[in-house]
Amino acid sequence: MDKKAQSTTSITSRSIYKDGWFLSLSALTLVVLIFNVLWSLINIKQTPIQIPIRFSSLTNFDQLGNWYQLYEIPVITSFIVLANFGLANLLHRKNRLVSVFLMMAALMCTILSTAILIGFTVINYGTN
Repeated sequence: MDKKAQSTTSITSRSIYKDGWFLSLSALTLVVLIFNVLWSLINIKQTPIQIPIRFSSLTNFDQLGNWYQLYEIPVITSFIVLANFGLANLLHRKNRLVSVFLMMAALMCTILSTAILIGFTVINYGTN
């Protein structure tokens, strides 16, 4: 058997690629992450004024910053998703349930960061 066929059979024989929960959670997380990145690229506008970049339920908007600091939200979300996906990949053979929970946590993180990003970008801070 040649190397290419051997590597293809080893990839398809791993149980992680046959796990429907893991694959569907990974795909859904990737879709929400791509939406998050595209939303930030389209809707974050350059503005000369300081804009709110942090919100707390106790004090409402409590920190102002530059417009480009909003790009931290999708960047941090991407790091969290990559870390959770990597850990879920490593742990899948030992404990399938933990890997599914890690991908659920990644999905919840992307949904939360998308809601935060939409909340900060729907306001037109003096831009057209």
